[in-house]
Amino acid sequence: MKKKLLLFIFFLGSLFAHGQNEYAILIKSKITSNSVWPGNDYSGFHQITAGTNSCYIGFFEENYKDDLYCFFYVTGNPTELTFTEVLGGSPICGQIKRTTPYNKDTFPGWFFSGCLANSQIMPIHITKPDTNPKCNEDLITLRNGWEWQYKLGDGKWNDFPAQFQQQSLISFKIKDLPGYTDQTTVHFQTGYQKQFTNIVTYTLIPCSPKLDNTSDENFTTCSYSNGGVTFTFSRPLENGEKYLFTRTLVGSGFFTSAPSNDPNIEKISELSYKWKNIPPGQYEFKYQTQFENNTPSTLSTISKFTIKPQTALTFTATAVQPACSTDKGGIQISVQGGTAPYFYILNDETESIDGEIVPKKIKLPDSNLIPITTDGDHTVKIVDSFNCEEQ
Repeated sequence: MKKKLLLFIFFLGSLFAHGQNEYAILIKSKITSNSVWPGNDYSGFHQITAGTNSCYIGFFEENYKDDLYCFFYVTGNPTELTFTEVLGGSPICGQIKRTTPYNKDTFPGWFFSGCLANSQIMPIHITKPDTNPKCNEDLITLRNGWEWQYKLGDGKWNDFPAQFQQQSLISFKIKDLPGYTDQTTVHFQTGYQKQFTNIVTYTLIPCSPKLDNTSDENFTTCSYSNGGVTFTFSRPLENGEKYLFTRTLVGSGFFTSAPSNDPNIEKISELSYKWKNIPPGQYEFKYQTQFENNTPSTLSTISKFTIKPQTALTFTATAVQPACSTDKGGIQISVQGGTAPYFYILNDETESIDGEIVPKKIKLPDSNLIPITTDGDHTVKIVDSFNCEEQ
């Protein structure tokens, strides 16, 4: 009775001394199915030590089918783990002792294969977030745990649902956590039987709209000019929200960014935006949104688009002489490239449109014959629907 009382006091004292420490180790042990115990050997144990900290698992006939655990906090900076297996009364295996290097920040875990039982040695310390902040639809992965809890904002700690418990690695989306509404922070901790280690906190920011479609194929306006690409998203922007687009020319590292209110960004609809004046090439594209208070949304994944050079506009002009003095002559046009329909400007004629003097463009007839009513030399220029001309 005195022995049990002293052990109980030591166990509580250890907890009070350590409190909630940053690092711990959990051992999960089970007697192997092929272990052979002689008739007079009903006991054995596993013990693991890290510096001045250790824990102990005892094996007996009555628990040989159970998974057995022990947990202890790691203090200081031990550099080695020592694992010991002892059989109580049998010389078959005697004492087995193993060591392995240990760094509390990088320890990946260890598996001990014993004569009596096998043990899985697990680090209990949540690794730091890969990226922070997150949006509630991002997949979160937490490692180096066992029994998991979360806290939304300044609320209370809650256990994860049962399917996440007793797992060293879990993945989930914050929006799926019971009780989540619109909190801006979420905290996580892990441990064993209410003994927890470090707390990891994520800041939550809005999710960027999903990119539903990127226009393809995309061509420059003229063979010698730039082009554009249209992006269609899953939702309209909220009040005070704007896009920040970034494109990177593949192979160069050169990037260009523009907000959705930039002169080169045209709003096609509530969901679609056209980024104009882009040189030919293949680009990587990413985006996020930003609110008036400069709160950013999550950065999108990288997608790609290509701007191809338009086929150059070329044409030939052939004089068509009248057969008789009463016939009309003309100029026969053959045009390739560019974008139909085509227009001609004869003899550099101009006209006034809304008070502005501009070249007088006339749509090229289906016959491609420009009628000429006066003798003499004539000049002709062909342009396409985007005012591209032969270079």
